[in-house]
Amino acid sequence: MSLYRQPGRVAARTVALAAVATLVVGLIAGFALGRGTAPDPSLADQVADLRDELAPGREGLELTATEYAQAVRGGRVVAPTEYAAAKADVARVQATVAGSRADLRALNVARAAELERSVAALSSAVDRRSSPAVVQALSTRADAALTAAAGSG
Repeated sequence: MSLYRQPGRVAARTVALAAVATLVVGLIAGFALGRGTAPDPSLADQVADLRDELAPGREGLELTATEYAQAVRGGRVVAPTEYAAAKADVARVQATVAGSRADLRALNVARAAELERSVAALSSAVDRRSSPAVVQALSTRADAALTAAAGSG
């Protein structure tokens, strides 16, 4: 057994480590180069992305009025499952609006505030078990506010 390595022999482990290090450096350089030359999104692209982010809120508004009308009559819950679904839909709208609050305010502070007020009014009406006609009207108002706040109206 020799205490010294034989000249000219490279350990397989050393070669593997060098290959992995080269691969990592190459990936980082490629990402940096690709990201650096990527075009910045236009305002139209950013608004389109915002509208896509708000789509679950719009769907929640549509479903709230439908499910609520099946759930409440005369201030009483007659279909607990539908009532729970309507409340969940309102919560989804609130979460969607809250998640996009900064972008909505960047577009138009007043329209963003109106959207938040209209969603809060809808939520309050559902919690109070208002008439389905009131909830439908508030849902329509919130949908119009959402459309305006997202730069569509």
